[in-house]
Amino acid sequence: MDTGWRRLPTFTLLVLTAVPAYVAVGAPDEHDSADPAPRKDVLELRRDADDIEKRIATSGQLYGRPDLNAYLQAVTDRLRRPGDGEPIHLQAIKGPWPNAFVLPNGASYVTTAMLDMLDNEAQLACVLGHEMTHLVEQHALEEMRAQRTRTGWATALAVLVGAAGAYYGGSQAGAALADLTASAGQLWTISAVSGYSRDNEREADARGFERLAAAGYDTSQAPIVFEHLLAGTPDEATGARPYFATHPRLEERIASYRELAAARSADPAGRADAERYLAAIGELPVEQALLLIDADQPALAQLSIDRYLVRHPDSARAHFVAGEAWRARSGESLAIDQAIAAYARAIELPGTPPAALRSKGLLHRERGEDALAREAFEKYLALDPQAVDAGIVRLYLQELRAAPP
Repeated sequence: MDTGWRRLPTFTLLVLTAVPAYVAVGAPDEHDSADPAPRKDVLELRRDADDIEKRIATSGQLYGRPDLNAYLQAVTDRLRRPGDGEPIHLQAIKGPWPNAFVLPNGASYVTTAMLDMLDNEAQLACVLGHEMTHLVEQHALEEMRAQRTRTGWATALAVLVGAAGAYYGGSQAGAALADLTASAGQLWTISAVSGYSRDNEREADARGFERLAAAGYDTSQAPIVFEHLLAGTPDEATGARPYFATHPRLEERIASYRELAAARSADPAGRADAERYLAAIGELPVEQALLLIDADQPALAQLSIDRYLVRHPDSARAHFVAGEAWRARSGESLAIDQAIAAYARAIELPGTPPAALRSKGLLHRERGEDALAREAFEKYLALDPQAVDAGIVRLYLQELRAAPP
């Protein structure tokens, strides 16, 4: 398991909330041809975006499932309308927080946490439709030009590509993306909730909602996206996690979408496509739980894996990950008992990960339950005799066998 995740530095909040998280840049418009200065800004922003996209591609942080990316792209394409201009190219990216963002060149990313949080394809389409509208309508470029400064965007880019090295453990790829996950993890909240003027946000709500309806989706699912975000956002930020959204802003988005949905309540119900969505993301919630454990967020990991287990109660791997989440919460009352029970359930099921036996054995050893520890370790070595840590486990077994009864 990768243990390179770190807590997010709090200074990122101050830098990124100062400006919109992305700038929508397509071909220069008719005003650009008459005024070379804005056109230069457009070209510079495009170069910045191309650079960011290349860094992300080589960072190792792309989720890397071509089938899932193809599904996400198909939903994106379904939302496109004539005259949208440059298409969005969507990919999943690893991230502990539920967000999505679009770069000025149309490169778009949705975090694994966002995909884990959503219930169905209609909710995904709501996220993408809102983002797509900001891009197509060039809201960020409009606001940046009104401020007549590029400094804010350049500063945001510097943070975007400058700090994930610490977060991901200091690898060369991570250093090139310093704080990418901090940014990527919060860009949805910044851009869709707190990065734009109230007028631009409401326009993105309305036009994104029109895309949702035109594509045949259940429009009643739109407010639920922001309800999920609100449910996971505290009243005030804490040092444990950077929350960029505020309750008032999220509540505005919920109210806006509820108003839009009420206006179309008489329309025939669209599709939510929950089964197709859940089939497309597959075991992503299990992998997301592992990412959250490594990010020192075992309670959030527990929520993720518990939702998955409701749908897949016979998944040995999911029960193992549930055990890992409980084990990471060892300071809490009964957490170790819960971890052992989860490992035991994983061991009973077909396809049990050998690591479930090792982890169970380690916990029994720590509690002085020698017979149970020996049993777990022996089964572990029988299942995976060439395990990387087989030598250490054999030493544990020697120690346990030599212990007095």
